[in-house]
Amino acid sequence: MSAGMHGRFEKGLPDLYEGGQYKRVIHVRGKPVLIIVSSRGTVERPRIHVEVHPPLSLLQTKSLRDILGTMFRSPFDFKNFRRVARRDPLMNVVSRELTGLRPIAPPTIFEALVIAITEQQISLEAAIAIRSRLVEKYGDVVEFNRKKFYSFPTPNALAKAKPREMRTLGLSRNKALYISELAKKVERAQLDLEALRTMSDEAAVARLTEIKGVGRWSAEYALVRGMGRVNSLPADDLGIQRAVSQAYFKGQRIGPEEVRRVLNKFAPYSGIAAFYLMYYLFWK
Repeated sequence: MSAGMHGRFEKGLPDLYEGGQYKRVIHVRGKPVLIIVSSRGTVERPRIHVEVHPPLSLLQTKSLRDILGTMFRSPFDFKNFRRVARRDPLMNVVSRELTGLRPIAPPTIFEALVIAITEQQISLEAAIAIRSRLVEKYGDVVEFNRKKFYSFPTPNALAKAKPREMRTLGLSRNKALYISELAKKVERAQLDLEALRTMSDEAAVARLTEIKGVGRWSAEYALVRGMGRVNSLPADDLGIQRAVSQAYFKGQRIGPEEVRRVLNKFAPYSGIAAFYLMYYLFWK
C-alpha cells in the first residue's frame, strides 16, 4: 500500500510503482543504481525483497542497506498510533483501514527539501509534473530491460544547472533560484542537511528556516517527509486544511490554528495523522 501510492500518478519520477514493484534509481557511494523493491512480508512482519542493477561491491551493499533503512523503516509504532487514534471515532476508523501505511522517505534530506520547495503554493499534481521534468533533465539514468530509470538530481547536478533553464521546466523564478542556491550550499559543504537528523524538531525547523526560500511549512514538511518526524505538522498545508475541514468542519474554510487544534490531540503522531486523513479522504 505504501509503495502503491506512487502508482496514482501517470508519471511521478523518480519513484515508479509497476506490477507490484517499486522502482527508482538511488546513489550508493556516488554510483547510480536501480532498485526494484517488492513486499515479501506482512504488516506484522514486514520484509522486502530488493533487486539491484548493476551489481554492487560488498562495501556498496552495506551502504545500500543503510539507505534502504532510511527509506523503508517505519518511523513509528503502528500499535501505539492505533491506540492514540482511538481518541477520535473517525481517526479510529482511518487507522484501522490503513494499518501499515507510511510514506516512503526520500533517501536524503536534500531531496525532501527540494520536494517541499517545488510543492509550495501549487497543486500536488502540478508539482509532481514539474519535479518529473527536473528529474529527467538533471537526474542520472540507469537503463534496464530497454527502459530508462532516473535518479533524483544530486546537489552537484542542480548546483551546475542554470536557474533560467530550470524555469523552462515549470519552476517559478524564485523557486529555481532557491533550489540553485540550496544545491550550491550543500555541494560546497556550507550546509550539512543530514546533521539535522540529530536535532530536535524545533531546532531543525529553526535551522531550516534560515535557508532562503524555506518557511515553516517547508521545514515541517521536510521533517515529516524526509526525517520521519511523525509529530511534525505542516498546518499551513492547504491539502491538510482541506482534509481537516472536510472531516471535522463540514467543509468550512479553516486555517492552521484549527488544524493544529484538531490534530494535536493525536500527538506524538500529529503529522502522520494528517497524512492518514488525506490518504483516506483523497487518495484511497
